[in-house]
Amino acid sequence: MTENFLDAVLRGFITYSVEIYVLLGIGILVYMRKFIIGLREWQKSAFGLEREFARRKLVSASTGLVLLTMLIVGEFLLVTILGPQMTAASTDITPAKDPSATQTATLSVDDDNSTGTLPTATGIQESLVSECVEDVLEITSPAEGEEISGTVELFGSVNVENFGSYKYEYSSIGTINWITIAAGDKLKLDENLGFWYTSALTPGSYLLKLVPVDNTGQDMIPCIIRVEVVPEE
Repeated sequence: MTENFLDAVLRGFITYSVEIYVLLGIGILVYMRKFIIGLREWQKSAFGLEREFARRKLVSASTGLVLLTMLIVGEFLLVTILGPQMTAASTDITPAKDPSATQTATLSVDDDNSTGTLPTATGIQESLVSECVEDVLEITSPAEGEEISGTVELFGSVNVENFGSYKYEYSSIGTINWITIAAGDKLKLDENLGFWYTSALTPGSYLLKLVPVDNTGQDMIPCIIRVEVVPEE
């Protein structure tokens, strides 16, 4: 449980990195102002007691600036180094096999994936359903079939009724094993959905799925596209 909690916390720092950078930036501005005020007071102070109070303000502001700078560096290292490693670790997870299953679920994706059913192999009861609707639920970047590599910024829309949150996942084509990349809790209209770190993935065809979640916590019909992960140049 401790490992799962730690993993969830780290993924949260990666998912909401932009918001964290903004908060830390505001904190640096606040402490920078305190530092400048303290420095001016220290320069103007003539008596020992005043000078000591000013010195304490300078020390406090300097400590805050150093700590916030270290947090920004730590967040940067977490996003750029640990993030891809966590994605790679997720790809090593093998789903439990059903002894009674005799066939492997394979996915056939049509070129026009705006709406419809994505059938699995014969004999598999469950089908993958995709419904991409402009300005309602769609992935606008990357585009269907686009070649991607490295850190990919995802854009699209999640503007559904009874919205609660959204998440985006990926799976290799063949055996379907959806792996959650990240999630969000705000409506989007052709905006940044988040990032996908593909550097550790084996080059090939992948499915990218955007899943809206309603205000009761139930997954709604997703939008699924196919992309090609290629090696970084």
